[in-house]
Amino acid sequence: MILIGIDTGVKTGFAHSIDGVLQDVSTQTILSAQDRVLEIRDEAAQSDVKLVVCIEDVRKRTWVDHSIGKERLKGVGSVTRDCSIWQEFCERNGLRHILVPPSNIDTKRSAEDFEMITGWTARTSGHARDAGMMIYKYHRLIDKGVVDVPAPKPIKKKGSK
Repeated sequence: MILIGIDTGVKTGFAHSIDGVLQDVSTQTILSAQDRVLEIRDEAAQSDVKLVVCIEDVRKRTWVDHSIGKERLKGVGSVTRDCSIWQEFCERNGLRHILVPPSNIDTKRSAEDFEMITGWTARTSGHARDAGMMIYKYHRLIDKGVVDVPAPKPIKKKGSK
């Protein structure tokens, strides 16, 4: 099984694993990350391997610290928009995906902790580590059947009900 983790934002955290082993943990633009997802999808299709995209969905956040200021709140708004963009991207491309609440991700790990937990030794950003921690956790949850991954929804054509 291939998992792709997306930590949404201007600097998109990107990670992907094969059978729970990290292959890439990086920071990318949203468009380059989407291109990479499609490349991995095509590679997975050739091998008939199951692929799941895990997207951190800040729309499921139950609280926002009101002391963070107007500029940070604008950033929260853009990340919320990015979640919608990723969801639509997956739906348009027929990708199996799950929307993961931030509270279900072990985020904000130091590089040292991330290396100790995952074994990934290359340099990483905080966004990349968040994406990596998400798929590190969700690989086990999906594998054990704790988390169900729905089949991709059919794409709705414009004008149809």
